[in-house]
Amino acid sequence: MDHFTKIGRAITSLGAVIFVQMLWVGAMIFFSHTLFTDVLPSYMTPWEKKVAAWFIAFAWEFIVLVTTCNVKFINKHIPPFMAICSGIILLYFLDAFDWSQPALVISERWFVSILIATVNFILSDLFYKRWMEFNESISLPGQVNELQSEVNQLRSQLNDSQSSLNEARSLKAFKAKIERELTCKHCNTPFESYGSLHAHKGHCSKNPKNLTPSMTQ
Repeated sequence: MDHFTKIGRAITSLGAVIFVQMLWVGAMIFFSHTLFTDVLPSYMTPWEKKVAAWFIAFAWEFIVLVTTCNVKFINKHIPPFMAICSGIILLYFLDAFDWSQPALVISERWFVSILIATVNFILSDLFYKRWMEFNESISLPGQVNELQSEVNQLRSQLNDSQSSLNEARSLKAFKAKIERELTCKHCNTPFESYGSLHAHKGHCSKNPKNLTPSMTQ
């Protein structure tokens, strides 16, 4: 395997997605912490505000990640809404609502906020899909073994059915043979036993041995 193939596999691996996701969440935690520190009430002591802001920032960013990765259990519109909220947080962090700034600066900050919110949602969605793919690849050998067990069981049932079918055919052939043997070959009358058949042959009207000489002429 060449180096470019190794690099490609590393970039497209689940580990790479997790690494980038953690870097992104870490950066967003600092943004959120700064904003939450500013908006927490002034009657809190500085250390209380910092500690509370850190907890809120960690909780918020991981809530965004967790809700996106568990979208199948919640309303599908919630992850996009969370991403929009992350963008709004960044808008406040960058003072994007300060209209006294030049229009170019405002547009740059709005663009960066929208871009980061979009990337945040895309990374979370990508992580969820790769994680599901990873779990499927782990469970695949077990599923293959289960399918192989089912195939073996069906094959055993098929063999049993084939044996039963062969036995039924043998019984049918034996029955047909017995029926032929218990049928009078002169008048084709079936009987229940060999004794009845032999008794019948002695006086069967179509038995050549029972015909009188006048009847044979």
